[in-house]
Amino acid sequence: MRFRHRRAITEPQIVKDDRETVSLTCLEEGKSGVLAYAHGGCGLVRRLAEMGLTPGVKVKLLRKCPFRGPLEIEVRGTALALGYGVASKIFVKPLRTETNG
Repeated sequence: MRFRHRRAITEPQIVKDDRETVSLTCLEEGKSGVLAYAHGGCGLVRRLAEMGLTPGVKVKLLRKCPFRGPLEIEVRGTALALGYGVASKIFVKPLRTETNG
């Protein structure tokens, strides 16, 4: 039996530069990054956008709970808590800190 108008389920074609982007869970506490993309479904991406997590926004990791617990981040002056699973689907480009002297 063949269904019409059905497409094969494929992964979205996202251009990833793995050399520069890391998952939000890989950042160290106190470090910042610029959000590159979120790898998830339409509902997850929409929810993140409603919280202010859009590509190009600066994100600072405030705290990481042990044993894959939630992460506390700062976005646009607001502190947010994200579960480990959601945070692992958010990819950022870490900011390099310049030292003077």
